[in-house]
Amino acid sequence: MSVMKRGNQWCLRRRVPAQFRSVDTRSEIWISLQTDSRRLAIEKAPAVWDQQLAVWQARLSGQDSDAVAHFEAVQSLASFKGLRYMIH
Repeated sequence: MSVMKRGNQWCLRRRVPAQFRSVDTRSEIWISLQTDSRRLAIEKAPAVWDQQLAVWQARLSGQDSDAVAHFEAVQSLASFKGLRYMIH
């Protein structure tokens, strides 16, 4: 898992897997982990990445309304855990 510091916050930085390029044209994504602690960022990153993969999979399977609902659920879960989930 690649976590990188952007300003004062740690972010998850990953390439968009080739299988999802049809639903997300970016080559890479940065997701803020909303922490200034590297240790905490490393702990949070795998769950955030798994949720992002689930969103792409839902979009790929044609369940766009489900993907939107899932994305909103991911944002809510992230907020509950003290994270801000956003796509750059």
